[in-house]
Amino acid sequence: MIDHRLIAIPRRKAELRLYLGSMRSQQDPAGFWSYTHRDDEIEEGRIRRLAQKIANEFEGITAETLHVFLDKQDIKWGDEWRHRIDNALTGSTFFMPIVTPRFFKSEECRRELIMFYGHAKSLGVEELLLPILYFDVPQIREENQRDEVLSIVGKRQYEDWTQLRLEDEESPRYRQAVHRLALRLVEVLERAAEVEPPVIALGEEDVDDEPGLIELMAQAEGALPRWAEAVTNFGKVFSQISEHVERAAAEMVQSDARGAGFAGRLRVTHELTESLKGSVDHLAELGNQYSTELVAVDPGVLGIIRMIESGDVSEEDQADANEFLLTVRQFAQSSRHTTEQIQGFSDSLQEISGLSRAMRPLARQMQDALRKVIDGQVVLDEWERRIDEITSCSEGNQA
Repeated sequence: MIDHRLIAIPRRKAELRLYLGSMRSQQDPAGFWSYTHRDDEIEEGRIRRLAQKIANEFEGITAETLHVFLDKQDIKWGDEWRHRIDNALTGSTFFMPIVTPRFFKSEECRRELIMFYGHAKSLGVEELLLPILYFDVPQIREENQRDEVLSIVGKRQYEDWTQLRLEDEESPRYRQAVHRLALRLVEVLERAAEVEPPVIALGEEDVDDEPGLIELMAQAEGALPRWAEAVTNFGKVFSQISEHVERAAAEMVQSDARGAGFAGRLRVTHELTESLKGSVDHLAELGNQYSTELVAVDPGVLGIIRMIESGDVSEEDQADANEFLLTVRQFAQSSRHTTEQIQGFSDSLQEISGLSRAMRPLARQMQDALRKVIDGQVVLDEWERRIDEITSCSEGNQA
């Protein structure tokens, strides 16, 4: 149990909004450019140059500097990213993912997008997530998208750069497109400056009255057993898959002993592929349910944590708030071990896909499902980090 005295009340809601408003006004706008380095390499640096051209055009229009953070390996990128998110300064911060097929395979890029989206939505400034479609990804236009990162991008008003990337960088058409995009950034910033944080929501449940903090925490806690059950079911599916693989390995040894050669191995591999389809379909369903619900609930939980952090909690609700923080933190920690196992299993799929062409689609399907669980852990890790900072800050105030 967390000692409720450890959570300080630094300011009431009205004071917090004034404080955040003054902080926002003092911040120069910043753009975090999320892309894979390989995409920039094959484009011979055009992606990085595009970021700087947009920043230069923005400065020409507004006489304000747009700080562009490009290199995620640079400590400035991480420090500034964390500072702006932690201080609810998303109202002056763009996140601009450069969307390509490779982007959706990058765990780092997916993690950044999910994290920014959760914070931006909890603050009512989703417009500051501005994807640029650089290489076409037809899946983002699919309805009922089962990949939460593809779904987030597809629902945004993304900038289509798939044809513009083929233009000469100094051509009038290219420069006009840069100008239009810079103007859009200016307009989005102006609107974001006037946005009030929305009423905290968890999922799509309809309520007759605006729920209070205790009701919101109860809704969030109610979801934890469902996520825990999903994690347990992942373990069961892994066991089924392992049994099929071990059986196939034994049959392959027997086939070799009979002198069946590669034809015998191929037969065993095809039989393994057929036997795995049901388990892999179940795995894909579990991955989709787990990550989709976590991403959907993320803005609401972040809002609850921010409400507790701001001191907008009555004394009689303080103990319940601390119990909520403890429950969420414990779940995040317990799920991390499972996620590490899933990561190891995902890494081993490369070997399975090398058995034959027939195995490759199944291996990709499994990797996609496991990637969604890893995405979900990103959400849980962020909740835990924010809770730890509340506790450590309060301990410092009590010292």
